[in-house]
Amino acid sequence: MTFEKRLISRVGAMTVGALAAFAFLPGAAPLAAAPAVAAAKPNLARAQELVDAGRAAEALPILDRMLAASPTDAKALLLRSTARFQTGDLDGGKKDLERSLAIDPGQRQAWLNRGALDLAEKRYDRALEAFGEGEKLDPKAPDNDVNLGAVLLLKSDLKGASDRFRRYLAAQADSSEAHYLVASNYALAGYAALAVETLRRAIELDERQRLRARRDPVFTPLDENKAFQQLLATESYRLPPGAYATSHTYPLGYSEDGRLVQAVVQAMRAAGEKLDPNFESGPGWTLLWGDLRIKVSGPPNQSGLVEISAPLDRMSAADWKRRTDKLLAAIGAEVEKLQKARPQKRL
Repeated sequence: MTFEKRLISRVGAMTVGALAAFAFLPGAAPLAAAPAVAAAKPNLARAQELVDAGRAAEALPILDRMLAASPTDAKALLLRSTARFQTGDLDGGKKDLERSLAIDPGQRQAWLNRGALDLAEKRYDRALEAFGEGEKLDPKAPDNDVNLGAVLLLKSDLKGASDRFRRYLAAQADSSEAHYLVASNYALAGYAALAVETLRRAIELDERQRLRARRDPVFTPLDENKAFQQLLATESYRLPPGAYATSHTYPLGYSEDGRLVQAVVQAMRAAGEKLDPNFESGPGWTLLWGDLRIKVSGPPNQSGLVEISAPLDRMSAADWKRRTDKLLAAIGAEVEKLQKARPQKRL
């Protein structure tokens, strides 16, 4: 299967991991049990929990029993279709999905799932129709524009797709995730300039999207793009108004051997600070995250700089001072250990 599987909304609740494995995405609206089958509600809810947890094989027997007792339960059919997709039963999943829609065409989620399936199978006209039905059922849903925009992009309708994406982003102007999703669509469709422009905004809203883009195969086609590489190399974070901030230089240069970064990591552990295992490095800088944001940087053969910051609402001023005093002292101690272990030229 090709890249089309990625070009749908995460809000739309379904993505194609492979033609034989479908999975509801986090944040999807949970499927509700049919009101007429009150006794079945706990069973359907339990099956939904299992599917959401990636344990579709355990959900299938529950759904099979429900459908044996009530073969026209559209909600159970829809959920079983997803469970079957997750367990590799593509044909069974398709049949359940179509039966569910035939019984109750008012299920928006079913149309989104059908659109995702059609998109993965490159049946773009059918996908456009399915997502269009989803839009009719909930015209204000934010995923309408990104789902339909993705299909239009694959149909080479750049203007139509971009119009949809602009509407989607206008409604979520401060959403880093929304901008990242649109950037992904552009990247996979080969529109590098639009991808970089939109990704830049995603990073402005949340700098960790830069690290995500480095690792995301969606952006692999942009590896040779100069603007993309420049975006990844640039650390352009701006402190929020009133944020806590402090910095200190140490007689250990920032260099490729990573010793200053090592000292900071060891100090964070010694000081009991939370540390995200995912670091990000660019030319002359490394970022570490936890409750505190820490930037380690410096030109070659000069003192290394450690900058620490945190949002104002993260902690009290007294707590900030206590924690940073402790951390900076711990960094100094770790730097001293490293210098003694491997003497360096005085900077």
